[in-house]
Amino acid sequence: MPLNDKKIISILLEESAKVEDRCKGYRAEIIDVITDVIVYERQHRVQGTNIQKKINDKCNAAGRYLAEQRTGDSDAGGQEQ
Repeated sequence: MPLNDKKIISILLEESAKVEDRCKGYRAEIIDVITDVIVYERQHRVQGTNIQKKINDKCNAAGRYLAEQRTGDSDAGGQEQ
């Protein structure tokens, strides 16, 4: 992996650690999304495929995860499950 890519990834991971943990597992979900997008982008460079749909699907899944977790938190009286 080129040094520039390593630096970008380390910055993204460092910044994602600063994201407000809106629900249990939220930061881990954000890191998974970032990791998958980076993998999609690498595959795109090699295969020349369209990655926009994959990125949209991954972001939508993360949004659904957050909504489900926050609904679960509300149902539990605001307590983490």
